[in-house]
Amino acid sequence: MKKSDILTSVGLLLGIVLMIYGMLIGSSLMIFWDLSSVIITVGGSVSALLITYTLEEMKNMGKLFVQAFKENKSSGKDIIVKFTSISKKARREGLLSLEDDLSEMDDPFMKKGLQMVVDGIEPETIREILELEIGEMENRHEKGAGIFLAWGAYAPAFGMLGTLIGLIQMLANLTDVANIASGMGKALITTFYGSLLANIFCNPIASNLKQKSAKEVGEREMILEGILAIQSGVNPRIVEEKLITYLPPKDKLEYLNNSIENGEGVVI
Repeated sequence: MKKSDILTSVGLLLGIVLMIYGMLIGSSLMIFWDLSSVIITVGGSVSALLITYTLEEMKNMGKLFVQAFKENKSSGKDIIVKFTSISKKARREGLLSLEDDLSEMDDPFMKKGLQMVVDGIEPETIREILELEIGEMENRHEKGAGIFLAWGAYAPAFGMLGTLIGLIQMLANLTDVANIASGMGKALITTFYGSLLANIFCNPIASNLKQKSAKEVGEREMILEGILAIQSGVNPRIVEEKLITYLPPKDKLEYLNNSIENGEGVVI
């Protein structure tokens, strides 16, 4: 289940608003507008992306952009609670009893892993299959973030190219004051557009996607460990203890404190 990532929206809007405010102080927004500079910077960088990536990969850019504004509702603490409950049932009623719970699981990765446990597949095979799935997901996410990283690299480069075009035009018309002003404007504005596109949009979106991917990979590794622990039939407290090691220090302390308050002490 996904929910809106408020900080991403706030960060992007705040960056745009502050940039516009800074541009408005002592000047008009219109002096920052130049159509040819937009064509060179945006059009040129997008054309470079078309050369770099396939059509299918480019089609995913819209979905990736939307993904940056969403985050997974689940957390490491939720995963521990879920697996602690499942391990208790498996220990009490046997692994086959878990089949009744599979239809209620929202996470397809967890559902797939536990289904293999119920089907009696060997632990080594389960680990191999699920690790391959995690690796493929990580590669897919890395490629998606890479599109925005590449765009963030191309945009300033084409901004610099526009600067060179403006300077050439200016130097070719030193006797015409109007052309000198036009060439200098293009020289500066294309660099501005390239830096703006890269640093307020492309690079932050790429970093956002990479951070979300790392979080999802960590959660899936945690789920894999829980699945194998349940299959091995270890004590539910040991399952819980293994999964707690995946939590950041702050979340770990909070989870332990909540467990103590609820009278569910954890082996430490």
